[in-house]
Amino acid sequence: MRRSFSRTMWVDSQVGVIGLQTSRENRPKQREVVASTAEDQSRNGLSLLEVIISVAIFLGALTAVMEGLATGQRSELSARLQSEAVLRCEAKMGEIICGATEAASTQNNPFDDDDTGNWEWSVQVGEGGAAGLLEITVLVEHKPGGDEPNAGFSLVRFMRDPQLFLDAALQGGEQ
Repeated sequence: MRRSFSRTMWVDSQVGVIGLQTSRENRPKQREVVASTAEDQSRNGLSLLEVIISVAIFLGALTAVMEGLATGQRSELSARLQSEAVLRCEAKMGEIICGATEAASTQNNPFDDDDTGNWEWSVQVGEGGAAGLLEITVLVEHKPGGDEPNAGFSLVRFMRDPQLFLDAALQGGEQ
């Protein structure tokens, strides 16, 4: 004689445990839940809620990526302007040290090689704390549209007063 078993799923409404009953004997009194197969609930696409959630997640991630790119671009521009300010400041200081540009205080002078007209340089010449010593401060700024500077660099150097060399040369020539 062949014995038959049936399989049914049951849910304990008080505990919330899902179980599988293989025998009809000693079955607890719970309500039965009909288990559906994949064939019964075949879906052809996504629900509207799933699509909306997916699009919201995608747009949030896209916004974060775009903000990161914008921050990177601003940082790149700032670094490029700062590097150019350093190079221009060192070049102007070199011109003053070698005598190509006079060691005199000036303000807001444009660079000759600047096509945009946004770069300006200033020189402040003062006493260096000892006789015959000058303190030279060169300031280079990038002012787009003449507004507040968005990049700048300042360089301070001490040099001998070139007038002392001229005075010494003149006195030596008179003797």
